Amino acid sequence: MDALDLLEQQHLEVSALMERIAAEPSPGLRTSMVARLSRMIDAHVRIEETYLYPVCAERMAGDRKPLHDAYEKHGLARFAADNLLRTRATDVRFEARLRLLRDVFTHHADEEEGVLFPKAKRGLTDEQLDVIGCDLERAYEVLLRVGVPASSPLPRAQRGWPRRGAHACRVIRPTARRRTEALRVRGV
Repeated sequence: MDALDLLEQQHLEVSALMERIAAEPSPGLRTSMVARLSRMIDAHVRIEETYLYPVCAERMAGDRKPLHDAYEKHGLARFAADNLLRTRATDVRFEARLRLLRDVFTHHADEEEGVLFPKAKRGLTDEQLDVIGCDLERAYEVLLRVGVPASSPLPRAQRGWPRRGAHACRVIRPTARRRTEALRVRGV
């Protein structure tokens, strides 16, 4: 799948989940939905910063301002998502914090889709976007399912592009935890 199409689809999914949270009357369901939203935003931001932005930085030799703006928007989105996650669904500030997150994420998506993605589209071939999209898709699924901590780095895409027609997806495995952490999880 094309990397830019995949990221636009994720923008839509995150926005739709925020709308469902706003409309949900049950505090318990809201809380579980906010936890999922926070994981989705973290995963989305991390895969963009790991796989797409380095490639864009290589292609944007002159004007990197949109890329720097995108990194800052990611920081704001993470902060707003963490803040919402720490807020009880019955708290009077919950609605305001949800609105803030929605505004920050919408602004992030609009800037990427309006400025950064067209530049990436001009600088990359369709095959390159497909390879990046495959990496993005796999890493996103790993981050959502396994819940890799934000402190652990994601594996970078390998340098160089495959030859024409050779764009098989690479398998991305979650980074290994320390032995002591694995033993604690198992209860040993």
